[in-house]
Amino acid sequence: MRQFPLEVVGQVCNFDTDGRVLDTAANVIGQWSTTPANQIRVTQSLGGTVDLDVQWTFNASNQLTISQGGKPIFTVLNTVEGLARFQLRKNVLIVDPDGDGDFEFALQCRYGMKADGNLVVSINGVESTLDGYIEDSKSRFRFQFFDKDLANFPSSLVFSGQWERKKGDTEIRLHFKLDDPALEIAATPLDLPAAVRVDPSRNHLALVFQSASHGERRLQFLGSFEIKPGFTLVFKIDDVKDGGVHKSRIEVQTSFEWDAAKGSLSLVVGRERTPTSQVIEVGGALQVQLKNGTLNWTFAYRKSTAGGQSVVTIATALEFKFDDNRITIEYLQDGKTRRLDVTGKLVEENFTVSGGVQIANDPGGRRLKAFVGVSW
Repeated sequence: MRQFPLEVVGQVCNFDTDGRVLDTAANVIGQWSTTPANQIRVTQSLGGTVDLDVQWTFNASNQLTISQGGKPIFTVLNTVEGLARFQLRKNVLIVDPDGDGDFEFALQCRYGMKADGNLVVSINGVESTLDGYIEDSKSRFRFQFFDKDLANFPSSLVFSGQWERKKGDTEIRLHFKLDDPALEIAATPLDLPAAVRVDPSRNHLALVFQSASHGERRLQFLGSFEIKPGFTLVFKIDDVKDGGVHKSRIEVQTSFEWDAAKGSLSLVVGRERTPTSQVIEVGGALQVQLKNGTLNWTFAYRKSTAGGQSVVTIATALEFKFDDNRITIEYLQDGKTRRLDVTGKLVEENFTVSGGVQIANDPGGRRLKAFVGVSW
């Protein structure tokens, strides 16, 4: 246990990290806590309460400091006798100053996130930056940080709210909407520090980014996934009962390009490819069926992080044609006939004089035995 001095009604008293208030003779004269305005409140043993104005900030070592009248009076930090702990309850910061579980106090804060992934905490309008990282395996917006002077175990701040996609057509970027949006700092919204991608081993979203201070970190989302007509991807993020995440739905419009189909399915974010378009990969298996000289292409994919399969049709009635020294494919996709020049996507070894699929109108009578990684 540690103590710090504060003046109470003209008398300097010692405030203990176990919640007691003592006079200079070490007599207990009350208990202390905090108010919704982040004042320190003394509940006196003889009756009545006294509220004291103090200032709260985090220093460069990720340690919470208390000041009064601009003068520092105490630092909540790790010691060999006890490790300070921080957590969130309904987005209220809960502080156990020595980690022994016998006393804690609450601070009302607002939150933001810097572009590098560090957390901004504002207490009564005074902002501090916590140097830490986002990481979780259960979809939660969990920020972890260490006391830099004695970095034994990290404190975890698990925020309560819902994931939503930021506006934009070329990348998948996510924002965390707090249960009370007023707790977000408008100038530094709670945006993830990098675009999320699709983890092809699980077919759900994942954030993988480099923290300047803590190396590569990962946030894994759990739930279900579906490829809708027109290659609209729908990711449903499950509610986390032991965390703060409510059910979320993320929709991403994508486009399919034949040169990217190599067993897995590569899609471009947005309806039209641009130099900044994000390419994402969906895990699964391409399946090709040859019937009456035409091909039907389907893609079987894992539809949930818990398992289960689904199938989507990429193209039906697909035919290869030779025209003006070009090889094209003509196919139906979502009820529309499409045609694409694929000459540059083929190599000489993909042609044979027997077997395979015949190229219509080809004076050489050639047949195609493979295309973008799929053989028949």
